[in-house]
Amino acid sequence: MPKKPSTAARAKATKATRTTAAKPATKKTAVKKATKTTAKKTAAKKATKTTAKQTAPEKATKKTATKRPKIDPLRELAWDVHGAFDAEDPTPAVQIDFVDGYLATAADRGIDVDLDAALPYCAEVLDLELGELRATYEAHARQLAAARGASGQAGEVDALIALCRGEGRHGQSFKDDAARALPPAWPRLGPELGRCLFAGRKHLWLRNAGPFATLAGFEAARDARSLELQVTPDCDLTPLASLTRLESLRLDGKLEGFGALARLPRLKSLQTEANAAGIAELASLPVLRVLSLIVAADVSIAGLVDLEQLNLLELQAGSRPLDDVTAATIATLARKKSRLLRLAEHEGWPLQLALPYRRTPGYVDINRR
Repeated sequence: MPKKPSTAARAKATKATRTTAAKPATKKTAVKKATKTTAKKTAAKKATKTTAKQTAPEKATKKTATKRPKIDPLRELAWDVHGAFDAEDPTPAVQIDFVDGYLATAADRGIDVDLDAALPYCAEVLDLELGELRATYEAHARQLAAARGASGQAGEVDALIALCRGEGRHGQSFKDDAARALPPAWPRLGPELGRCLFAGRKHLWLRNAGPFATLAGFEAARDARSLELQVTPDCDLTPLASLTRLESLRLDGKLEGFGALARLPRLKSLQTEANAAGIAELASLPVLRVLSLIVAADVSIAGLVDLEQLNLLELQAGSRPLDDVTAATIATLARKKSRLLRLAEHEGWPLQLALPYRRTPGYVDINRR
């Protein structure tokens, strides 16, 4: 019969069994703990990297924000010049004047820049190809040099005609350099130039030419409906009497001697300066309806009463005190209800008139409907 183990033996066997059974559990737990620790470390590393990545752009942004951008003075100069051109389309005349304006502004500011350095900036701002701008500018420079070189020579007429091809800015008939070349040559070549340059034109706007001392040759502009020009004070206006289709005239530089204009049967609009004698002469214009007139502060405007056909008078009469003659003249003109009188507000005296008026930007309007 087998012998039963003693109590001590049984206790020892039970302890051994428990120890053996616990060993796998302890190993598994260790693996789990190790896995958890590794996962935590990996997560911590990822978090650190993410934080570093997030921090890096922030630092870069801060650095970029605090760093001031560099300004190219030559490009800035081009945009300054562009502002003075009031968003004009880049016609050849605008291109030429823009480059000239750029170079002149650079010189005024003490910036040393030559044509080759200026052209890329001008082309960029005007949104043109560099080659196109260079070709336009250099072609004009060659024509201008040829006209100057031919002054007084046999080929001067042809050189001036070549220079005058193409319109100028703001509706002027010729580019600025071309227009300015005409008055010096006109006393010698007026009739021939008039036939070549004016025949068939309906609009001749030459205020950018400067003052003409003689108008011989302007007879060729027989088809002109509108004319703008500047003359010297003693210039004879007789050649303009041939422009029988002329309806609108702007004449700068002359105060009297308007008698020849009375032979223009269709002249309805005139813009000019005048003295008292000149105002008296204007009364002889047969169908003058619109008059834009500048007179000095000491010039009597009483003669305006004789311009019976006027529907619109724009008057700048100087910073004069409101004397009795001026007040009476304006009151007489205002009696015709269909006549609009537009007086310059900045001169002060129109605001003192004992007449109903309406203010419009820069003007005092009487009889405004």
